[in-house]
Amino acid sequence: MEHNNHQGWYGETFVAAIAAAAGFQVAVPYPDIGKDLLLGRDHEEPELDVQIALQVKTRRGDITDADTGFKVTLSVAQFKRLRGKRQVPVYLVVVLVPTDPADYIRTDENALVLRRCAYWVSLEHHVPAQAGRESVTVTVPRDNLLTVDALHEFFARACEEVPAP
Repeated sequence: MEHNNHQGWYGETFVAAIAAAAGFQVAVPYPDIGKDLLLGRDHEEPELDVQIALQVKTRRGDITDADTGFKVTLSVAQFKRLRGKRQVPVYLVVVLVPTDPADYIRTDENALVLRRCAYWVSLEHHVPAQAGRESVTVTVPRDNLLTVDALHEFFARACEEVPAP
């Protein structure tokens, strides 16, 4: 498989593994138009049966110059699909991956270790892109590590935003 495609697939699978550990359903939208994964949960209470969407980007190698966050450049069209308040909340996720795909995982009898980590940002409150721009650069904060707890928080926020019947 071509390296960039392999890297992207691994990044999405990495995030799906975190979602699986959190107990959420994972779906891949078809066609992919700005969102790579939909996470959901089946709940008896309709107001708790919500979804969130994720756009997954990957970065390879050691990122040593990113003390506060990672810069991600998006086309204006991508940015518009991610920013603003949405019925289904959307998060941008950046997965840092090893340079060599052979280092993506380590397995032994006691563990499957997926290498590197993922960070997230919501673009809900970002201002619209300036007219005439072809791209927008956003910062994904280094403090926003994507974890099982972070995903549960995303769903808790989504449930708070569901209007009461």
